[in-house]
Amino acid sequence: MTFLGMDVEQVRHLSSQLSHQADQIENILVSLTGTLDSTQWTGPDSDRFRNEWATSHTSGLRQIVSAMQDAAHRAEQNAAEQENAAR
Repeated sequence: MTFLGMDVEQVRHLSSQLSHQADQIENILVSLTGTLDSTQWTGPDSDRFRNEWATSHTSGLRQIVSAMQDAAHRAEQNAAEQENAAR
């Protein structure tokens, strides 16, 4: 027998985990940025590293956070739709 549909509680748990882990990544990003900002380091290597962090790395991590938050929202929305359809 094949299961079709969803276990609403499991999908809500997935949504919660996606949201929580996105927050964790955001917190890590803030923490690392703060550490970098307070690191005494000057010169061309520092300038290059800080520029890469501020542009490429930070942007990439923020895109991941956004994608995870979007996925969490879609999962919650799907769970609500499934729950409403079952009523």
